Amino acid sequence: MLNAVEIRKNVARRSAAVVFATAVGMLFAGCRPAAPESPVVVADSVAGFSGRQGNNGWSYGYWDRSTGTDARYSQATDFRPLARFGNDPINRLSSRSEFSTGELWTLEDGVYYTSLWAAGGHANSATKLGRHQAAEHWAVRRWVSTIDGPITISGRAGKVMPWGENWQGICRALIVVDGAELFSASMDNLGKNYSIDAEVSVGSIVDFLIGPGPSVGVVEFTATIRTRSAPTPAREHR
Repeated sequence: MLNAVEIRKNVARRSAAVVFATAVGMLFAGCRPAAPESPVVVADSVAGFSGRQGNNGWSYGYWDRSTGTDARYSQATDFRPLARFGNDPINRLSSRSEFSTGELWTLEDGVYYTSLWAAGGHANSATKLGRHQAAEHWAVRRWVSTIDGPITISGRAGKVMPWGENWQGICRALIVVDGAELFSASMDNLGKNYSIDAEVSVGSIVDFLIGPGPSVGVVEFTATIRTRSAPTPAREHR
């Protein structure tokens, strides 16, 4: 049988082993990178569409490229807000038999086609179309960031309903983030899915532009903005 002294020694050895194993486990756990966070949707152009400027972080405007001197888009000076929201009884984009946009933002119904709705928009042509004035207008949907960090912007871009000679052909789609053009595409009748990465800060401006290519037409241009986890470096062991 073990005497009292030997029993105390065995207990001490076992306690030391437990402490050592616990310390090693904590040591290796501290060196592991944290699990990446799941992406979170911070903005959606369709779900967040509104009849009030700035609601859900979204604003609705246009760029009159006809009046520009260098034909380049400036977020600081070229964005002009659209003033009218509701139906368009003359253009009738909101109430056609083939499709309906629902309520939409317009510049001037019956004078320009310049407009934006939940899932897309319509540019105005530099070519005079019937009673509509000739002016190259790009429809601009704007989101102002509420977060800092990397994001992914994804959606679909394409023409929905081309009509006649002036509506055949392509339209243009652009995404501009803080002055940098990160996405440019020619939109045809088939449409395409897109996904791009960007880095934003609180207050960053993200603009989605629909323009003539030189054709115009009813365009789908949606955007879902998600957070994107940056790679987490292994922690240094001290």
